[in-house]
Amino acid sequence: MPRRTPAEKAAARNRLISDRTTVINRYTHGDSLKAIARTYDVHAPWLAARLTRWGVRVRTHAHATSHTHVLRDAETGAVTAIRCPDVRCGRGAGSASG
Repeated sequence: MPRRTPAEKAAARNRLISDRTTVINRYTHGDSLKAIARTYDVHAPWLAARLTRWGVRVRTHAHATSHTHVLRDAETGAVTAIRCPDVRCGRGAGSASG
């Protein structure tokens, strides 16, 4: 897929900005950043920054920081395994990091 030109990116962003009320309503009623970003062909991090600029509190992922059990090599200190208590994470007890 060819890269978008700066003009195409600007046009996509301007479409989203012109639909500000709809975007805010969708997000505050539960739509994800990723789903809204796909609709407008913009990147989710850009959308998160735009929502923040508009005064909308951006939700965080509950399991993004739930890695509480990190195993390290005693000599090097390198991470050898991560155990995440959230089964959706894919890093269950005993799985290797990566």
